[in-house]
Amino acid sequence: MLRQVLRRGLQSFCHRLGSCVSRHPVFFLTVPAVLTITFGLGALNRFQPEGDLERLVAPSHSLAKIERSLASSLFPLDQSKSQLYSDLHTPGRYGRVILLSPPGDNILLQAEGILQTHRAVCASSS
Repeated sequence: MLRQVLRRGLQSFCHRLGSCVSRHPVFFLTVPAVLTITFGLGALNRFQPEGDLERLVAPSHSLAKIERSLASSLFPLDQSKSQLYSDLHTPGRYGRVILLSPPGDNILLQAEGILQTHRAVCASSS
């Protein structure tokens, strides 16, 4: 009994919906397409490419991020060319030099040579 009532009600609803769609085909073809395009473009505009890879792969409270923010505060990128930059910064142009001292010697004794190398690189890059 309940099954027959539900079947009749559903059948009559589908019949009315079908006749409404057949009487107004342009409306039922264009409106869903326009709504889909509008909402699709609206959703695509919300997405922005992420420029900072570190933000994607490192937790916000990680030690690496804390150290990078400390290095950024101590060694900003807009310093003059006469001061050394921190190599912890990824943007910009920079190079690395590996200095070795003979066994038993102190690398800090070669400080004048290190500063001359830095001045030569800064002079050649400008």
